[in-house]
Order: sequence, then C-alpha cells, then structure tokens
Amino acid sequence: MRLDYPLNNVNTYETVGEFLQKAESRFGDRPAVTVYDWEGKEHCYTYRMLARDAKALALVLLDMGIAGKHLAIAGENGYEWLVMFLACCSVGAVALPVDVEQQDEKILQCIRYGDSCMAAVSREYEFLFQDFPGCPVLCLWDAHSDNSFPSLLLRGYEALKSREEELNLAMDKVQADETAVIIYTSGTLSSPKPVMLSHGNIMFNACHAQALVEAGDKAYTCLPLYHAYSLVCGALNVLTQGQHLGLNGSVKNWMRDLRLFCPEMILLVPMMMESLIRSIRLEQKRDGTREEAKKALKRYQSRKKYHLSCSPFVHDALTRVLGDSVSLIICGGAQQNERLAQEFGCYGICVLQGYGVTECGPLISVNRNRRHRENSVGVLLPETRVKIRDGEILVKGPSVFKGYYKADGETKKAFSDGWFCTGDLGYMDRKGVLYITGRKKNLVVFSNGKKVVPEELEELILQIPLVREVMVYGASNGQTADDVKLSAVIYADPQKTRGMTSYEVLERIQEEIYELNKKLPFHKRIQLIRMTEAEFKKTSIYKIKRGRF
Repeated sequence: MRLDYPLNNVNTYETVGEFLQKAESRFGDRPAVTVYDWEGKEHCYTYRMLARDAKALALVLLDMGIAGKHLAIAGENGYEWLVMFLACCSVGAVALPVDVEQQDEKILQCIRYGDSCMAAVSREYEFLFQDFPGCPVLCLWDAHSDNSFPSLLLRGYEALKSREEELNLAMDKVQADETAVIIYTSGTLSSPKPVMLSHGNIMFNACHAQALVEAGDKAYTCLPLYHAYSLVCGALNVLTQGQHLGLNGSVKNWMRDLRLFCPEMILLVPMMMESLIRSIRLEQKRDGTREEAKKALKRYQSRKKYHLSCSPFVHDALTRVLGDSVSLIICGGAQQNERLAQEFGCYGICVLQGYGVTECGPLISVNRNRRHRENSVGVLLPETRVKIRDGEILVKGPSVFKGYYKADGETKKAFSDGWFCTGDLGYMDRKGVLYITGRKKNLVVFSNGKKVVPEELEELILQIPLVREVMVYGASNGQTADDVKLSAVIYADPQKTRGMTSYEVLERIQEEIYELNKKLPFHKRIQLIRMTEAEFKKTSIYKIKRGRF
C-alpha cells in the first residue's frame, strides 16, 4: 500500500494502566477533559487531576475485590464515567459500558449477561438496581453515601498516601492480551453481541488513529462513551496523545457545548452533520447570506472537479453554530453524505470519513488530512490488513477482538482462516484506498441471479430534495425467498414538505424516482414506494435499524 506522505508520530501504550502511570509526568497540568453542566458552566480537569483521580478510585476498587471481575457502567457521558472506566480497567477488571438508550429491561439483561458484580450508575438510572440483588451500586454523582463518587475519591486519596506503590504493582501485572472492556455491538440487523476487547486492542487502536490523522489540540465528542467509536476513537485517542478532550454530557446540549468548547476537531456521525448543516443554513437565512452561500458551494464544487484550490466561504453564521476554531470533522458510524462533506469543505472545514466495526477495536481505516476522497473510507490503520473475498471485507490486525463473551459459536462463525468477516461489502483500489458499497445481509438477490446493494440506491434517492430518510429492501413477491421486487420506504423532510398534502408529497417523490429509474439498469429500478410518517428507529450512534417489511 502506498501512502502519499509519512505517518505521524504517536504516543503508544499497551494497557490502560500504563497510560495512567505515564500521563501525569508526560502531560502534567495540560487540560485533559472539559465538561459542561446543565447551566453551561465549564468544568476543566488537567492530566494530573485525571490520573490522580483514576488512581485513587482504582485503589478503592481494588480493595472492593474488583480485579478479574466485571463492572457495569450505566450513565450519560461525564468526567465521572471516564474516570470510573480508566480506574476499572487499570487494575485488571473488565468494564461493561451499557447503552442507556435501551428499554430498562434490556439494560438489566445486558448487565446480567455480562456477569457484572458491581455497577457504577448515574442518578437517573439508580432506580433500576433497587431490585437487583448481589450487585452493589456506585453512584456517579455527588450523593450523601459512602459509595458516591466524591466519597470513593476521598477514601482513595487517603489510601494513596501509603499504598501508591502497591497500586502501581497491581497495574503492572495487567497484560495487553487481557480483556479490558466488553462492548455490545449496535445491532442494526440483529440483537447486540458482547464484544471482548483486550487492552492491546483498544490501546493500539486509540494510539495509532492519529498516525493517519492530525487532529489538532482540542477535540470534541458528543457521542455516547458506551459505544466503541466514541470511547476509543474519541476519548482514548485524544487523551493518549495529550490533547484536550471536550466531552458532552446530555445529547440535548451537544450543540451548545460545541460552541462553548470551540474545538479544532469534532467526532460525528452523518445525522449530526446534517443537524449542523441545517443550523448553519438557518443562520445564513437570518443573515441574508443563504443565496451567496449557495453560489459559493457551486463554485467550490466546480473547481474541485478540476482539482483547483478555492478560498473558503467564511461568514458569521458558521461561527455562531460551530465556534471559531473548527477545521476538521471525523465522520464515522455510517456512510456519510458526500454533498454535506462538500458543503463543509466550501466553508473551509475538512471532513474525513472513516470505517470501523466494534469487533475491530473499532477503527479499520480513515482518510488523511492532506489526501482524502469523500466517497472512500481511506487507508488502513498501521499493521492492519484487509482482503476482499466474494465482495466481503475481511480484516486481520492488532485491534481485532478476542471473541464474543459467552458465545463461542458466534465467535467461530465470525472468523474464516483467522480473518474477521465484517459482513460489509467493498473494494480496495490500487493505491490502497478502501471503499464501502453496502452490507452483505442487506443484499437483495433476485431469482435470475442479479444482485442489488440497497445502500447504493439509498444514496441516489437521498439526493431527491424532499427525502429525509430512506430504506431500500426486497419485498416478497411470491412463494420463494428470491422472488422479490425492489422497494423503498421513505420518510419525507417535514420542513421541505410543509403545506403539502400526503398525496402531493408522494406524487412528487414518485416523479423523481421515475426519472431516476430511467438511468438505472432494469434490475436496479425501484418498483414499489411506501411513505412513512415517522423517522426510522436508530441505534445509539444514529444508524438506521434495518428490518423487513
């Protein structure tokens, strides 16, 4: 694989404990983590504070007998969540981050299945554990109890005075191949699976992400830390390199916190990129600069075709939404919209698309700052290998997971001759750039042997102005599984269809798809359209949950 310019130098660590032991001396009083409370008040913690807090808590957990056992963490993003995770992993316990956006019973099922002997929870989820015998609760807030976060820290700091060397020895015993965390997959097509990631998996992935990408000094993530993308590519990636992490707590305030923090880099998913663009356009309308922005975008797209430089369209509307420092967006979790990436490019903000799956730590590939293609997912992480078999992407490398927890059969099915089978379809060009075309399980196969990748058609349909979300699938048309007709379920943009009747919306969209069909081979033409009045259900990182209709 040819890279156009050398890899960036990075700090590397084999275990979470090694990072904690070196962070204080290496980064000292640099700002490490900033969070904002409900009122928008800033709370900033240095690397020294982060390392000392995590060590103090680690010693308390060690005394509680957590080493070698599982600790569930259930709550929204926060400094306390992050410290609990670092403390837990550093002494040889296994962290079990829980998706708190699920139904209550599913949260408890995840904790039970993961064999958690203890749970660290936010205030709003404490009630779930009232009837959960044998699972002591640690409170991730300022509560009046011996097991509250402040009380645990006080105990830990007192113990550190005489037992820090004992703690360091315990951290040194933890090996890179030991399980650090069990993270459930997002479950877009099936039930979430518990993925066991070792210290080596997550630390290699976190440290080497910036071998490819220059992220700047301040980076912001608003995505939940119980997802591998945010935890590893966001938090751990930024902290291992001594940079300043902006951490959003409540998703309701993510845009406010973004403006307050003023980062250089933002970690996002496509749906959040769309929200930012809509906010920017709204501000442009208020300023009377929307038409000027449209012209600037056309000029940018025209010059980009011929690889010509173009001065960014700078305006106050952009600053009011993003702050005055953003120059880079890392987009992952789902296929990005190229048009949105181009619009951000027009404003002088580089959008780099990456690709990963939980089982791979999660990052597999990402575009680079000075060499990127909007329709690709970039080049491979160092020491990572990919091969394409029957169109499917298979992966080997230091970040590939140990297996699914308590599911040896599923683990065996996930590998072929030592290669992890991602289930994603794609290809790699001669320059080593990876492209994703779709998901193997989504593939529509017709009785005549023709195959259609739904994601390719969804990308085309999303270019229809009235369409907000779409899902293409094969609807049953007969007695056999491959007797299907290509169908699309569409959710129209409520803002763009305001004042129109349902019939008018359907008629306009049908006309657009009729024109689209003319340009497509017969087997790729949409034969059935169905409208839905509600947005599609989504995972914790806003990927559409695909179902059968």
